[in-house]
Amino acid sequence: MKRLAPILLMLAFAACRQVPVVEVENSAGDTLAEHNATANRYLAQSEETQIQAYVERRGWQMQRLNGGTRVMETATGSRKIDYEDTVVVEYDLETIGGQTVYRGVTDTVVAGRLEPTRGLDAALRTLSRGSQAVVIVPSGQAYGVVGDGDRVTTRMILVYKLKVK
Repeated sequence: MKRLAPILLMLAFAACRQVPVVEVENSAGDTLAEHNATANRYLAQSEETQIQAYVERRGWQMQRLNGGTRVMETATGSRKIDYEDTVVVEYDLETIGGQTVYRGVTDTVVAGRLEPTRGLDAALRTLSRGSQAVVIVPSGQAYGVVGDGDRVTTRMILVYKLKVK
């Protein structure tokens, strides 16, 4: 009983020291999620404007895919690339500002598996084996805010000049 008394005394003391509940009133449109959504819409619109101006300056007629990726096939090939076809692509990669990111990359990809990026994957499925194309990928369809861990940094709009082997 002597051991139980200090424990009961501590519990009674702790019960008396309740922390008051503070309620924070959110005004309309004042949540972090809403601010992030607004910022993301602004960034997406800004990228869309940059891509459109880039395409217009060059006089290109490009197909716009869902997500904002643009494709222009410059040389056609034999057979359309189907879902889960394995293809070898050779490409040069630049930023929309003209800075070289990679040159002469050869990569084996499986169409439909989002390799190496969602935008490039979608573009590949519009092309044919043996074709050549220019593909513009907005950052949200490319490497986004994290980059590729090497030369592609945050929020880069990418321009692929590629050949499907």
